[in-house]
Amino acid sequence: MRVLVTGSAGKLGSVTVKLLADFGHMVTGLDISASATTKLIADIKDKNTLLEITKGFDAIIHTAALHGRHMDLNYSREEFVDTNVKGTLNLLNACVANGISKFLFTSTTSIYGKSLVNNHAAVWVDEELPIQPRDIYDITKQLCEELCREFFEKERIEATVYRVGRFLPEPEDLKLSHRLYRGLDEQDGAEALRLALDHKFDQFEIFNISSGSPFQKEDLIDLKRDALNVIAKYYPEAIELYERNHWTFPKSIDRVYCSDKAKDMLSYRPKFTFEYLVKEQIQARTSSAGIDGVA
Repeated sequence: MRVLVTGSAGKLGSVTVKLLADFGHMVTGLDISASATTKLIADIKDKNTLLEITKGFDAIIHTAALHGRHMDLNYSREEFVDTNVKGTLNLLNACVANGISKFLFTSTTSIYGKSLVNNHAAVWVDEELPIQPRDIYDITKQLCEELCREFFEKERIEATVYRVGRFLPEPEDLKLSHRLYRGLDEQDGAEALRLALDHKFDQFEIFNISSGSPFQKEDLIDLKRDALNVIAKYYPEAIELYERNHWTFPKSIDRVYCSDKAKDMLSYRPKFTFEYLVKEQIQARTSSAGIDGVA
């Protein structure tokens, strides 16, 4: 399949370009910045250029966007609307004009916003949780999701939405803790997009994409009050790992991301989970101890 990936210089976009190429797709990366995974330098705000350069593709995976960090850099609301909303609209219009049948849009779990706040229990975050945007980033993502719905229903473009979890650069202990309940490795995110690319959609769909979690709905109150006891129940081996590295578990967990819909419909199976990372850390230490013992 001939696939255009926008945001190809970013973390998720670059990994997606490489993964799809490994699976035999003819992939072209598009970004405003040069990179090893970018072939086309273009701005998604330029609709005339997009109409021309998107000719000949079978699908577009759209990861390019202004993100929450751009708010910290004082990007204006107008810039968010121009890039996120108008840029997405330009790409969807290009799909219609050039006969591109599939459009995969990466949204964000941040879009649940105020629904993530509960003083008494952790929030179970599946696709049925109401979205309550808190800022211009969330608002633009909500608008883009509705554009995808509009183009699916009115133009019959297979436009689908993937609300990805957190994959920001952060210290090892924080990354590990976030994988327990809200994190995502970009390699798993790219795999979800690959699976969706091969799936035939008969109706508009939205998916949460995260690393998953061992926690169940019956854990939600205890996770809010005393997360360590719940974590110890599922992963007792992780307690020693954290203590040895002088890491601290979160005292309270406020949400649990659920990706069961993607698992059921797309056969999504995240690999780089909390359990995977814990085992990797333990094995690395064991191997190191063995080498030191021999020496």
